[in-house]
Amino acid sequence: MTDAYELDPEKLPQAIADLEAAYIAAQALLERSRDMALIRPGNGVDEVSDNAAVQLNRLADDPTVGSLAATGRGLTDAISETRAKFKRMLADYLELEDVNQLPDYDLSASEVPQATGYWERQAAHNGRRDGNRQTAV
Repeated sequence: MTDAYELDPEKLPQAIADLEAAYIAAQALLERSRDMALIRPGNGVDEVSDNAAVQLNRLADDPTVGSLAATGRGLTDAISETRAKFKRMLADYLELEDVNQLPDYDLSASEVPQATGYWERQAAHNGRRDGNRQTAV
């Protein structure tokens, strides 16, 4: 499967808004993982309890792939990159729309004589005199 997708340009503002919400959720996940990493092993009375707390801390903030922090960073980076691409796409689309629109001019329509038919031209010529002082019929 490739990373290609097709978007309706009219729906880009909604997609950007959805990405904003997803970015906030990913940031919350990243903050939660940082909070979990700060929790130190307690006063467990056995080795298993101590080891569980150590493993939980490692899972929260280990810089390797698979930790909550690495996942949160990956999500925020991907969402931020996609959001920036969508914003550029929307700007390009709106610029294209502006170029293809006729400007609004507040002008009155110019007066163009209406085309006339044969009989209308004949009626207009009736009663006129040509250069020889003869009346057209």
